[in-house]
Amino acid sequence: MADNKVTCLFDYIAWRGDLTVQQSPFNEIDGMILARFAYVPFEHFSQPLPGRFIAIKEIAGPALADKKLTAEERWKLRDNELLPALAASGRFGDLEIGFHGSVLDEVMQTQFSAITVRLDEDLHAIVFRGTDNTVIGWKEDLNMSFLCPVPGQKLAAEYVDRIAGKVGGRLILCGHSKGGNLAVYAGAFCAGETQARIDAVYNYDGPGFFDDIFDTEGYQRICGRIHTFVPQSSVVGMLLGHPEGHTVVHSTESGLSQHDVYSWEVLGAGFVALETVTGGSRFLDATIKEWTKDMTPEQFENFADTIYSVLTDTNMATMHEMKENWLNTAVSFVRSVTGMDEKTRTAAYEALKLLAKSAGREAVEAGKEAIGVGT
Repeated sequence: MADNKVTCLFDYIAWRGDLTVQQSPFNEIDGMILARFAYVPFEHFSQPLPGRFIAIKEIAGPALADKKLTAEERWKLRDNELLPALAASGRFGDLEIGFHGSVLDEVMQTQFSAITVRLDEDLHAIVFRGTDNTVIGWKEDLNMSFLCPVPGQKLAAEYVDRIAGKVGGRLILCGHSKGGNLAVYAGAFCAGETQARIDAVYNYDGPGFFDDIFDTEGYQRICGRIHTFVPQSSVVGMLLGHPEGHTVVHSTESGLSQHDVYSWEVLGAGFVALETVTGGSRFLDATIKEWTKDMTPEQFENFADTIYSVLTDTNMATMHEMKENWLNTAVSFVRSVTGMDEKTRTAAYEALKLLAKSAGREAVEAGKEAIGVGT
């Protein structure tokens, strides 16, 4: 591209592709791209990543030729376009990844994945995957509404300390959605000597934390290095607290679809920024805080377990299966909420509604009609 009139991350890759990180320093758009790259399902590669750093361009060919991998439901929309685009780019193709860590544990209710990207000999990016399409991943997100730390947050801090012991120089942490939350938590609660090496933490529409986290010494030390980005109608990124402030990014999508970073607009080496989130985002944020402020941790846990039981009662492993089995979802939900008090039942429905929007309107309307909420 002759100028910097960039509209999306693919345009950025094409425009910036001939400049290495050494020639043009790592920026917020690079961080977003790596945060999205972390969703590539490395754990499903037929040939596992080697126990060493390997260039992105070296893994792209075998991965894209693996029909079993590309048929995986966890292969997110457009990620199969992102991988070859990165591999063909001078800026990203030669970047090396290593130390992939992955945990999917139903008992711990944990979905965790992280990679380390060597930007140069003295700078590494540690990147955390956000919530994937698994039910376990969504349950872990719900657990964050009443429990801190969740196992994934502990794993994130441990991973950062482990990587700090294996590589030298400075560190950058980043992640999208839950991955952004993990990046912030790891930056705040890793060892002091590790934290001193962190240049920046990039959080892309990740949920915040309870207020007691912000009073800790670790968070206070890292707060000034946290960069949080949310789209104009953010839902996920506005949950819980964000005292570090945030940059509002213009998205070409609407509603919950704005959570998808493929829709975020960029200009040059930065985002197309807005002054504030929309009134709808602020209203939803205030509404969620209002109907949860008087709930006890037990009530939070009750409705989170309700959502999880809705999905597991029908043996669904992914949100796509929720869409395909929306009738069973509604029936299971009715059975699960029986005996709840009205406020907790309504809160459970609101949480389910946010999840169901990711799976299809049928599930929302069916659940609504079945339990008599909003009718």
